[in-house]
Amino acid sequence: MKVLSLAALALVAQQALAASPDLQAVVRYETVSQGADGVEKTVRYSERWVRQNGHVWRERLNAAVPHRHDDDGHQHLDFAAAPRHVWRDAKGELRVEFVHAAKRERIVVEKREWNDAGFDGSWARASQLVDASQLRGFAKKHESADVAIYRKAGKTLRWSERWQMPLQVTLRSADGRQRETITVAPQALPAGAVPPWRRSAAWPARDYLDTLD
Repeated sequence: MKVLSLAALALVAQQALAASPDLQAVVRYETVSQGADGVEKTVRYSERWVRQNGHVWRERLNAAVPHRHDDDGHQHLDFAAAPRHVWRDAKGELRVEFVHAAKRERIVVEKREWNDAGFDGSWARASQLVDASQLRGFAKKHESADVAIYRKAGKTLRWSERWQMPLQVTLRSADGRQRETITVAPQALPAGAVPPWRRSAAWPARDYLDTLD
């Protein structure tokens, strides 16, 4: 029985690793909304993603130095645009930090402040963009051996089994006035690639609350 238990644990561990293969990706977001006045507005931006060995890095592409000014003139990191690093520590606990490249420092965010910093606490969404467990009730069909399509009430998801990542997500409001499209272009990591979080690993850490002064 003990041998079987160890074997089962090993299988679970292997499946967990296989569920999130290492990758790099460019994720493009587009939101189109039409107001009551008929004016249509489009918002677009892109992010670079790196997922490797239980770490996930995402950063806004083509962003200027990510900070904003308050009325008092103080500069604060724009957490929506700043590079974000999420990983599991040796105990399996989630850790979250943002990188302020201009100041060469890491902003460590404790669990109690995750929501304030824009992190919802979901490892599935942090590492796979969407939580696949929430796809129950969606109609499913296979586009190919690798890609499955899920549909439900204005939502369409093209999911890659190989990458364990969506290739496209489309959301449309019931009245058709707002639609959002997320497109993912995953690739294998180059051999010997240095993860971006290692470049800032030696930078001094600062508590998130200290950035609110």
